[in-house]
Amino acid sequence: MHRRTFVSSCLTCGAHVLGLAHFSPTLIRKAFQAQDEEKIVAKEKWGRIEKISDGIFSLVSTPFDTRDFTTVCNGGIIAGDKGVLAIESFMQPKGATWLAKQAKELTGKWPTDIVSTHFHGDHTTGHKGYFVDGNKPRVWLTESTRKAAEKSFDQRKMKDNQFQNVSTIEGQAELDLGNRKVKLINRSGHTDSDVTIEVVDPKVVWCGDLFFNRMFPNYGNAIPSRLEKYLADITANKDVTYVPGHGPIADQEAMKRYKELLEFVREAATKAFKAGDEINAVTKTFKLPESLSAWTIWSPDNAKRAFQAWYKELGDKKESASS
Repeated sequence: MHRRTFVSSCLTCGAHVLGLAHFSPTLIRKAFQAQDEEKIVAKEKWGRIEKISDGIFSLVSTPFDTRDFTTVCNGGIIAGDKGVLAIESFMQPKGATWLAKQAKELTGKWPTDIVSTHFHGDHTTGHKGYFVDGNKPRVWLTESTRKAAEKSFDQRKMKDNQFQNVSTIEGQAELDLGNRKVKLINRSGHTDSDVTIEVVDPKVVWCGDLFFNRMFPNYGNAIPSRLEKYLADITANKDVTYVPGHGPIADQEAMKRYKELLEFVREAATKAFKAGDEINAVTKTFKLPESLSAWTIWSPDNAKRAFQAWYKELGDKKESASS
């Protein structure tokens, strides 16, 4: 896919990550390296599948070197003895079909269920790739994800890409895959339609784009205070493996760094808002502390979008309090 087509079609998530890759190609390549090569069970130029536990696998997308946008976001496979859940629908149907075929090879079953964590194009556009060879998995979405994604499909003249066989996530849904239970929990922060996928045993959480591992988050559709709130909720338990929306598989320490990043951004934006500073001026001088800059891949444009999101939320609260 041509870069211009990619940027225009995936809304904000994938374009955000591609921008980071362009700004810091060496750093992002290093950050996305697998920590344990022996856990890789499948690999293509657009990503790799790593085993987390028996029947649980993560797809880590790596589109940077080849500019192959088949998947773009991370995904995963969760298998029980009665069903298989595929996580995310990716940028292109080819990505969804590839993950489904890997699920069949690794677990013996084509996905019976699929879920998208939010409406951005790199998480939803390829969903038809699961509906091949007579397969008709159940599609789990929040209503806001469905409406926003299908509106985008219409705007991009992809009306034949409407969802089918949908089950709506209202607050929380629990899937019984046989010997494994999975919770689909509606949250918000990155967008107003985020969903986390949480395995009860062992503890594994797919965070969607609530979590960008080793990268500055995308604040394009963010509600910043909710982003911090829901991250606190999903990190309440210890000994959890986290699969971010973008970036390598993470542990408790990586999540701690990310939360420190969000806190630093909040404090800087709040201070600037209260001082009446103009966004363009303040973000030109914005810098991360050394402890975070060595960990975080970012560019000045990221900071500007973050401040815009915080200024909007703080301004709305101020207006509400005065009315």
